[in-house]
Amino acid sequence: MTNNLIAFLNSIFFHLFLLAILTIDFSIFVPKPDREKIVPIEFVSLPRMEEIRLKKSNDFLSKRIDDNIKVEKEIKKTVEVNKKKLGLNSLESLRKQIEDTKLSKEKKEVQIRISLIQKRINSIWKKPALINEDIQTEIQINLAPSGEILKYEMISSSGNKIFDDSTFRALSNISFITEVIGMDRKYFEKNFRSFNLVFKSKD
Repeated sequence: MTNNLIAFLNSIFFHLFLLAILTIDFSIFVPKPDREKIVPIEFVSLPRMEEIRLKKSNDFLSKRIDDNIKVEKEIKKTVEVNKKKLGLNSLESLRKQIEDTKLSKEKKEVQIRISLIQKRINSIWKKPALINEDIQTEIQINLAPSGEILKYEMISSSGNKIFDDSTFRALSNISFITEVIGMDRKYFEKNFRSFNLVFKSKD
């Protein structure tokens, strides 16, 4: 009986010992750090996140726009430099040069035709004799594209009736001015639809 009691007590004591070992917190024997590091956590709401995203997007677009403006300025600068190197301020100056060349050619052609007309009329003009003074008469002539003389009239008298009448008689003997036949219609309308001839007493 006594032995059974002792065995029972030993069993209880052993179980209590095991329980004590299992429940002891051994962490008390581990040295703790002096301070615990606290990491702050920022809670950002969804509207705030959208605002940040939009700001970043706007900043990116602004930078791209600024970059494009800089590139465009550089291109314009390069174009201007190249224009100066070529000696042309613009395409207008080139067009003007071409137009001046055309006008020069047209003017020369008109002068040649008028000279031929004047020469032909002078060949049939009976200039009055005994006129020693230096006088001249200017007559305006209107033509059809066919070269036909439609009309003529004095626009500047010489002051000498005999001299003026002689120029009208010369023109009355001509019906057509063949020197304008076949001429470009645009040139004709501009230069020979109505033009002036000068008759001089002294060449």
